[in-house]
Amino acid sequence: MIAVALLIAGCGGSGSDAQKPAAPATSTASAKQAVPFGTAVDIASDGGTATYTIDNLAPVPADAQIVPAKGTMFAVDVTIVAKTGTIAYNGFWFVARASDGSNVAPAVGAVQPGITSGQLPQGQQIAAHLAYDVPKGKTITGIMFRDPKGKLLAVWAA
Repeated sequence: MIAVALLIAGCGGSGSDAQKPAAPATSTASAKQAVPFGTAVDIASDGGTATYTIDNLAPVPADAQIVPAKGTMFAVDVTIVAKTGTIAYNGFWFVARASDGSNVAPAVGAVQPGITSGQLPQGQQIAAHLAYDVPKGKTITGIMFRDPKGKLLAVWAA
């Protein structure tokens, strides 16, 4: 985003027309930038538009784990609110980013109430937990949300 701002500042003349095209480029670039945990993000898909929120990253106590962790079990709260259309959701579309840059797949079904998969009609919502079995020595720095084809749609960071 700094590069975009520098490019605009260096290339823009005194007219305001030179800066108008910059707004779409900046908003496109910021669409993949991480937002803090707890931030609601509206995302449009083929089925409609929904608001997604990831929050409350915390370790899961051993007695609350349905599937015992091999490393350290962490969970986040996932809230999805269907604003228009019918929204498909799947817990496997939320991948954690570890402190070393590696990805940690979700442990769908490892905690309750857990998010699995389904569809939300307009006006409906789901709020559940999503767990990650994080290898020893690593921590989660963010959660990436991708569409079924793997396209990155949003990132929440600690």
